[in-house]
Amino acid sequence: MENPPLALLKQCKGNDRKAHFALYQWCFEDMISICRRYFKNDDELKSAVNMSFLKIIQSMEVIIQKYDDLVFYHWMKRITINHIIDEFRKNKRYKETIDLKEESEILNSEHGFTDDNTTWNENLAVIQRAIDTLPEMSKTVFNLYAVDGYKHDEIGELLNISTSTSKVHYFRAKQKLQTLLSKQKSLLQ
Repeated sequence: MENPPLALLKQCKGNDRKAHFALYQWCFEDMISICRRYFKNDDELKSAVNMSFLKIIQSMEVIIQKYDDLVFYHWMKRITINHIIDEFRKNKRYKETIDLKEESEILNSEHGFTDDNTTWNENLAVIQRAIDTLPEMSKTVFNLYAVDGYKHDEIGELLNISTSTSKVHYFRAKQKLQTLLSKQKSLLQ
């Protein structure tokens, strides 16, 4: 992915609202995609995107200084994920230890997860709904490890949990997803 034009970033540094809006449009799809993996609630999702973008604007000096060596997309992704982790830490309901309760509802979907009769986007939607049923800590660990490529020791440090607790959350999330998706698939057959 290409970096946004340096001139646009310099305008953003100068508090040009039109430049901010142009950069926001440039970043929006990627940022919403990242945040959607972590938040079910639309208000939390929008807030995370907007607050992450604000942090990008506030760090414009650093971006401009490192422009030639920087892949803006990776930097934007890192800021967004770091914001999500900060929010996760602040929110006490996410401070749970391993949640052993089973979710009462499995998947309420008209579409199933099959190889033959659904499109790729429908399969992704089913998978995302399954991920959304995970307890918050397990969902966060799963996304950080499986989607964003963090290692368990990094996840433990970011979330203030042990490496082994991160591994347990990931293992249980993976097991639950396999169960949910296989049940979904068997319902369609």
